[in-house]
Amino acid sequence: MSDTPRLWKVVIALEATSEQVEALTDRFVETICPDPNHEGRCETPWALHVTEGASLSTGEQKKLQAEITDTMDD
Repeated sequence: MSDTPRLWKVVIALEATSEQVEALTDRFVETICPDPNHEGRCETPWALHVTEGASLSTGEQKKLQAEITDTMDD
């Protein structure tokens, strides 16, 4: 297996208020780049995109909602 960095996409779907989403995205950023004033490139180059569920297709919304529901099962 190669140690060469590759492109990845990590998707996290959740039900939250806009305030909760803002707090969570702040925590994601702090985790990925704990020193925002560093020199040069980030050790882990990254991008963050937040999409409100209402802007997704009905099929995508149902799929993500089903995945979220699976996490709520006992």
